Amino acid sequence: MRSKQLIFAFVFLILGFLLMFSYQHTKSTSEIVQVNDQEWERDYYYRKQLIDIEETNRRLRNELRTVRKDVQLIEQELADGPNELKDLVDTKITLQKLTGELPISGEGITLTLKDASYIPSKDHANQYIVHDRHIHQTVNELFSAGAKAIAINGQRIYRNSYISCIGPVVSVDGTAYPAPFVVSAIGDQDILDVSLNLKNGVIDMLVQDNIEVTIEKKSKIEMHAKDM
Repeated sequence: MRSKQLIFAFVFLILGFLLMFSYQHTKSTSEIVQVNDQEWERDYYYRKQLIDIEETNRRLRNELRTVRKDVQLIEQELADGPNELKDLVDTKITLQKLTGELPISGEGITLTLKDASYIPSKDHANQYIVHDRHIHQTVNELFSAGAKAIAINGQRIYRNSYISCIGPVVSVDGTAYPAPFVVSAIGDQDILDVSLNLKNGVIDMLVQDNIEVTIEKKSKIEMHAKDM
């Protein structure tokens, strides 16, 4: 009789343990679902805000383009007037081209920077690829030589642009580009070319860092205006 009581007690003990475990597991699962729901609501809220902001920016950019066109029409009318007004308008347009508010075109050069075609050791592959510092050196030299405008892989850059390495690619103002990198510069072709090819200058440093460089003179290079 006593043995049966012990067996029943043991069975009830196991059953109680299983019920308690099931309760705790159900409670834990409920909490996880609740946390996930909260995260989903937060993500949805931020995503909606981002969509609203992007839509507002898109609308404002369209309004800005319309206003700019109106201003350009007024400036054109003024340019047809007295010489003093015409000179002021021409100066303003030139400055707008240099700052990127208006498209710009002219003669210049392009430099193509490529990773080394032959890498002797994978352990030192980092020494044979184009880095952001190589692009910084090139851009700074071109601006110093009088370049009016510069673009990297077609994206125009400005005095406050930022260029950085992100793994195997280079980011230009948040847009990632893989090698090769084509640096275009509008300006006096001869001056730009001489400045880049100075002894111990930019080209020499790039070659010493195992970067393959190609320079080409262009009779006309076009660059778009900055997307405001």
